[in-house]
Amino acid sequence: MGRSGAGGTRSATRDDVARLAGVSTAVVSYVVNDGPRPVAAATRERVLDAIERLGYRPNAAARSLITGRSGLIGLVVPDLENQYFAALAKALERAASARGQRLVLAQADTPDFADLLTSLAGHRLDGLVTAALPTLRGLAEAGSAQLRVVRISQAPGLEGVPTLTPDYYTGGAAAVAHLVEVHGHSRIALVTGGDAAEPRERGWRDALDDRGLSARSVVRVEWSPSGGRAAAAVLTERHPDVTAVFVASDQQAVGVLAGLHALGRGVPSDLALVAFDGSAASEFTIPPLTTAQVPLDQMAEDAIDELLGEPLVDRVYPTTLVIRESCGCPLPD
Repeated sequence: MGRSGAGGTRSATRDDVARLAGVSTAVVSYVVNDGPRPVAAATRERVLDAIERLGYRPNAAARSLITGRSGLIGLVVPDLENQYFAALAKALERAASARGQRLVLAQADTPDFADLLTSLAGHRLDGLVTAALPTLRGLAEAGSAQLRVVRISQAPGLEGVPTLTPDYYTGGAAAVAHLVEVHGHSRIALVTGGDAAEPRERGWRDALDDRGLSARSVVRVEWSPSGGRAAAAVLTERHPDVTAVFVASDQQAVGVLAGLHALGRGVPSDLALVAFDGSAASEFTIPPLTTAQVPLDQMAEDAIDELLGEPLVDRVYPTTLVIRESCGCPLPD
C-alpha cells in the first residue's frame, strides 16, 4: 500500500522499500532490474516482500534508462481488420509476454510511415516488427534511433532488414497440386490481391504449367471479404468452365464462399476451393476451408527472439495444407 500524507495517498518509493527491507536503495535497484550486481537470496526475498507489502511500482522511464530496455516491442500492420494481421498480433503478444515484454500496436494506413516510426522510436522500444512494407525514409528513421527492425510476412530482399516469411510459393503450389492430383481438376482459377510476381501466384502458375494445364484464369480483387465476394461474380460470369479455385487469402475465400452461395453455386459441388493463411475463421466457414496454414506462432517467437538479441537473419517457414471440406475431401471421422 502507498502511504498517506497531507496531500492524500502517495505511491511507495524506492526509499520506502529500502527502509522496510533494511537495505540500501542500490540493492533495491539490483533486485528490481535483476542486476547489474548479484543479491543474496535471503536479501532478495526481503526486498521482494517489502515491494509486495508496499505496492511499490518502479518508474518505467527510470528503469528504461538504467537497463537500456523499455520492455516494449512495436508492431506495425497495414490493416487491423485483416484476420491474418489480427492473428499475427495475438501470436506476437503471446511471444512477447512470455519474454517479459509488452506489445505496442500501430496501423500504417499510408505507404510512407516514417513519422509513425519516429513516434514509436520515441518510446524507447526494444525492437520493432513490421508487417507493413517500410520505405527507405522509414528505415532511415529507425536506423537513426538505433531501433532493431524485423519484417514479417513479406518477401525477403530488403538489404539490412531481416525478413521472416511463410513459404508462399511452395504453399500455393501444394494447394493447387492437391486440387489436381487428389480431385482431378484441370481448370483451376486464381483469386488474388497481388500482382503476377506475388509468390502465391507464381506457385499456382508453376503447379499448373508443370502438369501441362492452363494458367490463364486470374481474378484480381482487394485483400478483403468484399473483394472475395466480388471475385465470385467474376468467376461465374467470365470463367464458367473453371471447376476449382485457389484463393490467395482466407479472408478473400470467406467472401468467395458468401458470393457463390448468393449466386446459388455450391462448394465443392460446383466449384472446389482451397485458400492460404490457416486463420481461425477457416475452420468455421460453410463448408470449412482447406487452406495452407502459416506457422504464425513460430514466426512470432523467432521475431521477438531476433529483436532481443538473436542473430538477425532471413527465415522462410513451410506451410501445412490443412484438409477440410471446401476442396471436396470428406471430413475426417
